[in-house]
Amino acid sequence: MAIGKIGPFDVTKDLWDSYVERLEQYFIANEVKVAMKVATLITVMGSDAYELMVNLCTPDKPSTKSFEDLVKVMKAHLQPKPSLLAERFKFRQRVQKENEIVIDYLTELKRLSKDCKFESASLKENIRDQFVCGLRNENIRQRLFAEEDSITLEKAFRLAVAMETAETNAALVEDRTRAGKSDGLPTTSVNQLRSSERNRARRTSTWHGGMYRGQSDKETGAGASGRSGAGSDKRSAGKHSSFFFNPDTKRCNVCGGQHEATLCKFRYYVCRVCNKEGHLKRMCPKFRGGYSKLHHLSEQRVRSDSEDNDSEEFQIL
Repeated sequence: MAIGKIGPFDVTKDLWDSYVERLEQYFIANEVKVAMKVATLITVMGSDAYELMVNLCTPDKPSTKSFEDLVKVMKAHLQPKPSLLAERFKFRQRVQKENEIVIDYLTELKRLSKDCKFESASLKENIRDQFVCGLRNENIRQRLFAEEDSITLEKAFRLAVAMETAETNAALVEDRTRAGKSDGLPTTSVNQLRSSERNRARRTSTWHGGMYRGQSDKETGAGASGRSGAGSDKRSAGKHSSFFFNPDTKRCNVCGGQHEATLCKFRYYVCRVCNKEGHLKRMCPKFRGGYSKLHHLSEQRVRSDSEDNDSEEFQIL
């Protein structure tokens, strides 16, 4: 039973030298005798390739020639001897194409170098020089320029691949971040900003007082109380958000200052009375005295009741 299989030769795209190399390995693997090489070649090469061989051998028949003669006849037609200067020119002009990765670029340079007849001692050096100079990415090229003159082709290739991979990964992360933008900022940035602001509020709430956002009527008890300021409590208790400017008192329902509540720097503070976000404890409906005591606050600074036994104070904005 034969080992392996040799398919037909495609005269439009296959390289004759490569096909012959595979065929010779097939001879070795299957111990094909010299007398059987021509017959085997004619059998496996396909009809199109055989017709070409017949035309090239006319008036003789291919079967009357040796295997080596048939190989030379086909190579002279399919792969004529190239001009050395022309091949080196093509090699020197080859640079990395757009969207071509580094490994494919180097592979193509190695292919082009085969017909340049560089000496074995200088082959890798020539490929290295063309590889580095032809890179599209200026950052990678400058990084390789900074290396010592003795840098090898292998090291230059490894560095280029590593930097290319890093830039590709960075671009993917950036694209995902842009895709998640919200209100002009990446989603992750928005969450981080909100989390950071809330953390700062909680850390400072022990001496600044607190606030609660989104307190309901049920939580505040507004509407059920007949005490002074009940109407204000109703207005400050929204279903989802209580940030507003009280038109009656012209004060912020978060801290009591004369500004819009949405601009209040205390809007994420935690109330020390009800432990809810959205208002300072001085504005808490559950706090003794409620909203009506705002009329007695200083326009610049207020201090919590002495019953809390702390030094909490904040600046009215």
